[in-house]
Amino acid sequence: MMLGVWLTDAEAAILAGWRTNANFFILPRLVQRLLFNLGINKVKQLRVDTVGIVEKNGLQPVFHQMNSLLPVKYRRDKVVKLCDEIMYVVGFAGIGGTSACCETAAHFMQLKIPKEFPEKGGVDFGSYNSKEKMLDAYRKDPVAYFKESCRIDPPVTSATSLLRENTTVLFNRQQVELSAGTLRQYVISLANRDPGVFQQPELFNPARENLNQALTWNGALGVAGDESKYPRICPGRYLSLDVATSIFNYAIKNNGP
Repeated sequence: MMLGVWLTDAEAAILAGWRTNANFFILPRLVQRLLFNLGINKVKQLRVDTVGIVEKNGLQPVFHQMNSLLPVKYRRDKVVKLCDEIMYVVGFAGIGGTSACCETAAHFMQLKIPKEFPEKGGVDFGSYNSKEKMLDAYRKDPVAYFKESCRIDPPVTSATSLLRENTTVLFNRQQVELSAGTLRQYVISLANRDPGVFQQPELFNPARENLNQALTWNGALGVAGDESKYPRICPGRYLSLDVATSIFNYAIKNNGP
């Protein structure tokens, strides 16, 4: 689906690394050094192997055309650089993020708590207290089921943006002035559990009326003109939901009623 060709098992195993190596992407530089750069080296090799799949399947013209259509100031001197950058986004967000979405939804379907949560607390299944009820909720509205699953446990928990103007913030009980252009991090996982927006935020409820206010895909899906209001909203958000739905439909079909 991502490349328009049917991959071999070996190629699929390589691309699966965008999920299995996910923890290495977010480790601080100091931790990477303590691990003797093992994680960094794995990610580097993954990027090389991913571009290798593009080359093996003769897909270079796609990226040559893409690069030529970019405004001159954004055009890469070497097309392979653009290919690496695009495949990084596709791998990290498209493969890794969508896989994480399916993992969380599958845990909830079985009334299990994802490993990143404490054994108790964080998730309340409420009236969806049986596998049958979970399955019914999914069949009633698959997209809502995924949206609520990912509201509670977002595949990507935070993102960064730039301050548009000088801003004063309270830090360590002191007022600190931050200059425009300073990187800041916004925490999606906390925003999606804001009790001022979501009633009983720990309650799993795919029937919520305001599910589209969750920022799971870096923006609120239900806001008119969201492309301009959320310039970092995921361009593959609907494709991600389609892929997750196809995977679940296949699993349900092949595992009984």
